[in-house]
Amino acid sequence: MNRRLYALHRWLSAAAFLQLAIWTLSGAFFAMVPIETVRGPFVQDANVRPLEAGEVVAPGVALGRAAALGLDAPTSLELRASPAGRFWLVRAKNRAIRLSAESGQAAPVTREEAEATARRDQPASPAVREARRLEAAPVELRGKPLPAWRIELDDAAHTVVYVDATSGEVTARRSDLWRAYDFLWSLHIMDYRERESFNHLLIRGASVLAVLTVFSGVVLWVLRARRWWRERT
Repeated sequence: MNRRLYALHRWLSAAAFLQLAIWTLSGAFFAMVPIETVRGPFVQDANVRPLEAGEVVAPGVALGRAAALGLDAPTSLELRASPAGRFWLVRAKNRAIRLSAESGQAAPVTREEAEATARRDQPASPAVREARRLEAAPVELRGKPLPAWRIELDDAAHTVVYVDATSGEVTARRSDLWRAYDFLWSLHIMDYRERESFNHLLIRGASVLAVLTVFSGVVLWVLRARRWWRERT
C-alpha cells in the first residue's frame, strides 16, 4: 500500500510541480512589487483644464449636431476642457462623438493632439517614438474603448500611452514592468489569451491536482510518523 501511495505521490508531484512553482514565483512577485509601481508614474491632471467663461454651442444644438452625425439615442452630454480646447462630448450606448464647443462641428482627436496628450501625461515629457491609430485592441488594451491612439514614448521604461480617439482621454499606460506583471498574471491564472478569467476548467484541474499532491504528502507523512512511533515504542 505504501509503495503505491509513494508512487502516486511522486507522479502527482511531477505533474503539479511546474504550475505550483509558477504560482509560488508569480505570487511572490505580486506581493513584493507594489501595484502603484507597476502602473507607473504619470502627471496628475496634466490634460485637464478649468472651463473658462465664453460663448458655447447650446446643449440642444450640440445634441442636434450629434444626431446629424449619426449618433442615435444619446445618453449623456458633457462639456469639458483640455489643453486642446473646449468640447461637447455626446455619448450613446455604444458610441460617442466629440464636438467643438465653439462651432459644434465634429472634433475627432488628431494624431498631434494624441501625441501632446501622451507627452504631458508622463514626467519629463519624453519624445514620441511612434504613433498609431488602433481600431482593434491588442492584449494590453483589453477592455478599453476603441478606436484609440497608441503613442510609444522614447523613455527607459518603453512606455506606451493609449489615448481615446473620441474623447481624448488617457485610457491606459503600459511599460516593461507592467508587461512583465501582465505576463506573470496570465501564467498565474492560466488564462494565456484573454488574461482575465480565473474560473475555468484548466485552473480548476490544476487546483485539484495541487490539492491531491498535498493530501497524498500529508497521508505519507502520517504513515511515516506512525511507523517511526511504533519503532520507538
